[in-house]
Formats: sequence, structure tokens, C-alpha cells
Amino acid sequence: MEAGQTKLLHVLEKSGAKLYTLLVKLTLREEVAEDLMQDLFVKLSSSNGFERSENASGYAWRSAINLAFDWRRRQKRVHDGLEGKLLAEQNEPSPLARMVQAEEMQQVLEATGRLSELMREVFVMRYFQQDSYEEIAERFGKQPQQVRAMCSKAMKELREFLTDKDRQKVEKEAEKYHELG
Repeated sequence: MEAGQTKLLHVLEKSGAKLYTLLVKLTLREEVAEDLMQDLFVKLSSSNGFERSENASGYAWRSAINLAFDWRRRQKRVHDGLEGKLLAEQNEPSPLARMVQAEEMQQVLEATGRLSELMREVFVMRYFQQDSYEEIAERFGKQPQQVRAMCSKAMKELREFLTDKDRQKVEKEAEKYHELG
């Protein structure tokens, strides 16, 4: 067996289930996560970058995150199915509460997709995957303090994206109201 194939099998054996869970969280759909796992396997098996990488696991994680956000960018419709299951449930919230949670999660994921590639990857690993700063730093060859700073900056940018989106929504509603009046 080739060295690259051995490396790939080792990474998938060690992190395959966690990568799949991450893809489900990022896409909100199991069937899409399954497809993306296959795409990830194909991508890594044919990637010279993966074969040459010193940190194969980190390379696989970053590739999975990028595949998920590439898929999200291609989507134009509202996600269904797993959204309600993935959001934190507290004593079975009402359908309206689940709908609001799903919409909020959708907005956060859309805003996350607008972050720079490195910040998005670090943010996803920290807040979606709940990896420690030390684990993330190891994957990227950085110091934990640098990762903490990137997470803080990503959170600030997300707040700005979400605030701008809310402001734009209110302005559009105001325009509609004035046009009617």
C-alpha cells in the first residue's frame, strides 16, 4: 500500500467519525454529510498536498470544513430535516421556537461562511467542534494565544455581519412601508 493511502486510512480511522459529525453540524443534513465524506476521501486520496503535509489530520479537518462551506455557498434554499435535531433542545421547544432557532443557526452559518478561510476554520474547530485552543494550535502550527486571538476576532466579525444583516432587514422593511404609504 502506498504511503499516502496509509496516511489517509490512518486519519480516517482516527478522525472519520468526528469529521462526519462536523460535516453534519455544518450542513445540517446527514445525506449531504455522507456525500461530503466521500468527496473528502476522494480529494485527500488524490491530493499531493495531503500526501506531503506534516499534519495530515489538520489537513483533513481543514479540507472537510472547506468542503462544507463550499456546499453551503452553492445552496439557495432553506435547510430542513436535521436543523431541529442539531439545535440545543430544552424540554421540546415549540414549533415556533424550533423555527426561530433554525433560522438563527442558518444566519450564523451564513455569516461564518463570510469569514476568511483561516478564521472560519479556527472558528469552526473551536465553537462547532469544541476543540481546545491547544488542539487547534497544533493543527495549524500556531501558539494557543494566536488561536484565541483569531477566535476573538472571528466572533467580532460575526457580530458585525449579523448586526449589519439585521440593520439591512429593518431598512428594507422601512422602505416597503414608505412605498405603501
